This record gives sequence, C-alpha cells and structure tokens, in this order.
Amino acid sequence: MVVLGCCLHSFAALTPSKSSSAPPSHSSSCGSPCSAHLNGSVFTRRQAILSTSSVVSLFLQLCANPAGPSLQFATAFEQDEFQEDEDRVVHIFQDTSPSVVFIKDLEVVKSPKGSSNVMLTEDENTKVEGTGSGFVWDKSGHIVTNYHVVAKLATDNSGVHRCKVFLVDNNGNSFSREAKIIGVDPAYDLAVLKVDAEGIELKPVILGTSSDLRVGQSCFAIGNPYGYEHTLTTGVVSGLGREIPSPNGSAIRGAIQTDAAINAGNSGGPLVDSYGHVVGVNTATFTRKGTGLSSGVNFAIPIDTVVRTVPYLIVYGTAYRDRY
Repeated sequence: MVVLGCCLHSFAALTPSKSSSAPPSHSSSCGSPCSAHLNGSVFTRRQAILSTSSVVSLFLQLCANPAGPSLQFATAFEQDEFQEDEDRVVHIFQDTSPSVVFIKDLEVVKSPKGSSNVMLTEDENTKVEGTGSGFVWDKSGHIVTNYHVVAKLATDNSGVHRCKVFLVDNNGNSFSREAKIIGVDPAYDLAVLKVDAEGIELKPVILGTSSDLRVGQSCFAIGNPYGYEHTLTTGVVSGLGREIPSPNGSAIRGAIQTDAAINAGNSGGPLVDSYGHVVGVNTATFTRKGTGLSSGVNFAIPIDTVVRTVPYLIVYGTAYRDRY
C-alpha cells in the first residue's frame, strides 16, 4: 500500500501544472523548445502510467496470494523435511532388517519307513506350531528371541519339535537353518538359539541402550507378524518402567511401552531407535477383546536387561540367578 501511494504521488507530480500562464506554442518546428517540452511531458507521462500499472498489477497479485513466494518456500522446505524423514526410516529398515530372522516352531513326524530318524521338512506331515521373530546377536550364529516363541521346543520331551530359522546373510541371500536352544530365561521371556553359520557372513544388530530412552521419541518394530516377513511398524515410546507378566508367572519390570504395532509373529523381534540401534525386544501386546488385534498398547523388554542376561544364557544356558 505504501509503495502504491508513492507511485501515484509521483504520477501527480509529473503531470503539467494547470496554473502555468505561458501559452502553448503553435510552432510546427520539431526542434523548438516548446515541442521538446511537450514530447518530454508525454514520454514522462507514459513512463508514469506504465509504472503505476505494474505496481497495481503487483498489488492485485499480492491481494490474491498474500503469502506469495514465502509460502512457496515454506512448502518446499516442509517437503524436503518430510522427504528426509522418509529417507531416514527407509535407511533404518534397510540397514536393520537383514539382522532380523523368522522363526518357525515345527512339529515333525517320523520317516514313512518307520525309522527313528526325524525329518525337518515342511510338508503335509509337518505342522507349524507357532511363528515368531528374532535377531542375530553375533557372527557365531546366536539368535535372540522370546522364550514363549520356542517354549514348546524348550519343554519338549517327545523329540518331535524342531525350530527352523530363516535368515539373510550380509550379501542379501536368504537361507534357512535348523536351530538349537542354547539357553532360556522364562522370567524375562528370553531365549538364545544357535544356528550353524559356518561359511556364512551374518550381520549382527547394533545394540543401543534403554536407560536414556524418553517418552515421545520415535521407535520402530521389525518382525514377521502373521508370517509376513520383514514387516516394519512405526511409533513412539509411549511409556517407561512398565510391569508385564512373564511366561513363568513372575513380573518383568522396566518394560518399554510403545504404540508401534506388535502382533502375533512380532514377538522376539527388535525395537530400534532413530539411529537403528536395538533398544528392546518386542514381547507382548494388549489385544482388543475377541479380535486378537493389537490395541496400540505394546511392550518390549529393555535392551539393558537383555545385555545383562544373554551372555549367561550363551555360556551357562541359564540366567545368573538360576545358577546357584
């Protein structure tokens, strides 16, 4: 508005004054001073009209789009930020998912010829008792998962239960191996499996810490819900220091609460932070009554507890407190 007023004022100043007493010259000579003055006035008047038209046009454009270029810049900046967030999540998944495994608890049958050998095959004579997730702990082939994922195998006295693990090596090649239970801790719903990793380069997860987690920070669950391998769900840390029941009836204290969806088959998979570091082991969810679907109230065992427990399970097969 101020710019427009100034331009209009300039236009008025450039218009010849009506109080001039000098009569106009009627000379037809193009070189006369009067003619030059008249031509100059006309030229100046045209300049003023063009300037005023441009300013009015700009003013009308600003009225139609008050935000103007600043809005376009802000929109572009927001789009760039959104793209960066997307790229970050994609990178987390691509970097972490090769370390996540798919676990099948199989009930196998004896060979048709009546031999005592047990076959680890998936056919019409094999029953899948359960599925779950886990993650590569080290390059030696140790796999961390939930105890309840392999509870039937851990308590099997008949010898018909087996555990089959589907993995991805460091080059992205998929393969499967039979796994053996190395150690279990039902009190913390943890178990360690072992696969033969000879000649295979596995990619262990990167471990983080859970002691410095804050409510509201982003987290991501990777697992195999309902058998759909390498599924990513996103959410935030919804609460800390929760208490949830363990498979042996005791309480697991200090659990992480998250709204990242955890469904059947996610158990044992990693909960990772924005850096791709594992901060928990997904273990439980409150389900909507009668549906079996996640209610958005889900829990993970804090990684600090896992780090204290797993080495004992690998070396001794049991938790430290159970050794004596």
